[in-house]
Amino acid sequence: MKNSTILVICLLLTLAAAGCSRQQPRVVLELFLASPSDNQTVAYGVHTADLSRDSLDPDTVARGLMPGDCSPAVLHSTSWRWEKDGTLMLTYLAFSEDAKCKNSEPSRLAWNEILPPQSTDPKKPRPPVIRQQDVLAHAIRHITFLVRYSPDRRIAAALSPESLRFFGSMCGQLAGRYETAKEFADCAGMNNP
Repeated sequence: MKNSTILVICLLLTLAAAGCSRQQPRVVLELFLASPSDNQTVAYGVHTADLSRDSLDPDTVARGLMPGDCSPAVLHSTSWRWEKDGTLMLTYLAFSEDAKCKNSEPSRLAWNEILPPQSTDPKKPRPPVIRQQDVLAHAIRHITFLVRYSPDRRIAAALSPESLRFFGSMCGQLAGRYETAKEFADCAGMNNP
């Protein structure tokens, strides 16, 4: 009886330890490879890598997800989000001006769809649904903001005049900013000359 009691206690402790231990969240890097395309659209493709079991630098992983001969003008981490299944998503945008990248950009998003969410619940910061185009729109608005307002101008300097015109036609708004009047005024002035 003593041995069976010890065995039962050991079994219960093993089950409790397995059931009570917190599982590490899955961490996924998603890379949007994007460029301006015909008819005022953005061509894009998405590549992902699971970072859950690796401690590699995400910047290095993002570079490794790009096709071998594709050279982006800008590679930038633009956001992170928690998915309902417990996955933590790290988002990068590789903005390309290289024709060699086009084969990795099978999807299209119209420029007029690159907008911030229309409404949010002030007590629930996470939108109920986050679509792929919402993530891409956020990333492009993020880069737009940096092109317009970054004091060091390195991102703007990395872009061609055509790409600068593209970002000039976008409204740059970063999540969490409270004083956006200047950005909205600048955007309205640039889009309605």
